Amino acid sequence: MLADYPLKYLALHWPNIRSMGWAAIRNATPITRPGTLPQLPVHHSMHVPALNDELLDQYVAWTGAPANRYRTEMPAHFCSHWAMPMLAKLGSLAPYNLLSLLNQGLRMQIHKPLNRGESIALRGSLMDVTDDGDKVRIHTRVQASNPEGELAVVIDSYSTVPRGKPAGKSKPAKRDEFEFTTAGHWNAEEEDGLAFAMLTGDFNPIHTIKALGKRTRFKSCILHGFGQLARTWEVLHNAGHTVADLDVRWIKPLPLPHAGMQVQTSTKKDSEGYTQLRLASADGTLHMVGRFK
Repeated sequence: MLADYPLKYLALHWPNIRSMGWAAIRNATPITRPGTLPQLPVHHSMHVPALNDELLDQYVAWTGAPANRYRTEMPAHFCSHWAMPMLAKLGSLAPYNLLSLLNQGLRMQIHKPLNRGESIALRGSLMDVTDDGDKVRIHTRVQASNPEGELAVVIDSYSTVPRGKPAGKSKPAKRDEFEFTTAGHWNAEEEDGLAFAMLTGDFNPIHTIKALGKRTRFKSCILHGFGQLARTWEVLHNAGHTVADLDVRWIKPLPLPHAGMQVQTSTKKDSEGYTQLRLASADGTLHMVGRFK
């Protein structure tokens, strides 16, 4: 695996490793983490230099996209690399242990493509933090603009920090019934957790260290939600769909390896013009749900 993705990539990921490591260490104990929540929203800016073309090519190949799909543009889902330092910085402002933080969902709105060879200007905001006793809910937003100052991508990220045992199971929200068809498939290989880390800089141990994964209830590493999203996105693209507005939730971890993942889309749109989306394993278990248009 390391031979497939050279160690030189680690230097490209230094901002991610540094920001995520610092956030985790700073917020690990009550002594070092912030004592109180700042007045919200809190805003930060960040400059991302033009990304390495070789790294982009390797990432595109990993997602299953054809090489010519992103000759001049970057895949929007590569935000798993360029937005991560900002998301880590914003999350560290909340006075909670980020080592137990769980990604819950993501909305991505694409106004313009981000081009290869161009820098990215980021404006990040810690929008809201709520504590309902058994868990903390954190909402962060990252806006990405091109060198001309034009807004390209808006990302709303939703995560939770467990605080204790929940008081009881909440009732599932009532949903409209849709019929689904399978747009395509992809496979999650045993080494995909480490591969995704080498390509994006997110070295969370639950995704990369097998010994740790075997100690969990899943008995293996699990694939990062952004990795699920990237592979699913490209299956949609291969099936003829375009994505300009996507809203997903991760509802069940995906243990590695996992063959025969099914990308399912609704046969009709909802009242707002969105197509419903599901990522299901071969036995019908749902791992990611949402909608797009």
